[in-house]
Amino acid sequence: MTNPMIDNIKSIPPVTRFFTISAVLACLGVTTFSAFPALYIDLRELLDQYVSIRAVLRYGSYFDIFKAVSMTIISWYRFATSFLIPPGIMSPNRINALFDIYFFYTFSNHLEAHEGKFKGNFPDYLWFIILCGSCIQVLNLALGAITGDSYFPHENLLACLTYVWSRSLKNANINLLGLVPIKAYYLPLGNLIVKLIVGGPVALIDTLVGIFSGYLYLCVQSNTMPFYNLLPGAYGLKKKRNDEGRRVGMTYVDASSRFGGMQADHIEDSIYDKGYLKAPQWLYNFLSYPTNTSARTTAFTSAAGRMAEAPTRADPQRQTATNGSTTGYSWFGSGDTSFKGKGHRLGD
Repeated sequence: MTNPMIDNIKSIPPVTRFFTISAVLACLGVTTFSAFPALYIDLRELLDQYVSIRAVLRYGSYFDIFKAVSMTIISWYRFATSFLIPPGIMSPNRINALFDIYFFYTFSNHLEAHEGKFKGNFPDYLWFIILCGSCIQVLNLALGAITGDSYFPHENLLACLTYVWSRSLKNANINLLGLVPIKAYYLPLGNLIVKLIVGGPVALIDTLVGIFSGYLYLCVQSNTMPFYNLLPGAYGLKKKRNDEGRRVGMTYVDASSRFGGMQADHIEDSIYDKGYLKAPQWLYNFLSYPTNTSARTTAFTSAAGRMAEAPTRADPQRQTATNGSTTGYSWFGSGDTSFKGKGHRLGD
């Protein structure tokens, strides 16, 4: 007899499942065993370790040097565990930590799941987390040296996930704080305003670091230059006007109005939104994951190239849609939107 709760947990994508469960356990460790110093690392601790190692190298024995260097290297695990501590757990109202974990789970699950940006590809999503997490830690160390403040990588990574999700589903209609209806495209801006009001400048910088890390990832994904790709007409590409399809003699297909669709307020992809970054081969080998489940593309990959490099994994839903007569309608307003008829000739 199966346990529904266990089945639901197993159905969560692996990276999202790991972060969600680990964050809950980390919060329990902080509140119950005062484990915060053992899980969190910042610039001041690194500087203290550097000073102590220099002193040992100058005056200590070989055993003392080996011990100091080994303990320092071992403590670097906190670069990873720092991502498991939501800032709400250190606030007087610790229920905020549960909201932080819930939002992290929500956006991470939407990105990693089969219907999300990464199509359930474990290595590619893990590589995305590794790249963005490394960028976040470097930026936090630099900001800590400038401002002297401590920042929470969990908050940074949540902002990064939110930003990348909003870029992949920019025309989805959502409610900010459950009250204000906006397009997903404007969610990062709404989060910045909320963080500034609720948490002040430090929370604002936390969110900006995450957004910037996500933006750099999209630049690598699309193979475009940061900041230059923000200029109008960069790389010689111009956005198509949405009302071009409304001219006499031209046709267009309306997508679902729930997600913006081909309407006057439809937001087109920017050049750095395009492409797909595949994880390196060694990560696929390490995880024993089939390598033909995704293909590396950039903003400059032609449509023919994308067709040729398409993954070979079969999609049962897509096969079902192509067998028989169907409208080819997609709930998200993408994919095959043309009508698929029976193929009878006129007059038959």
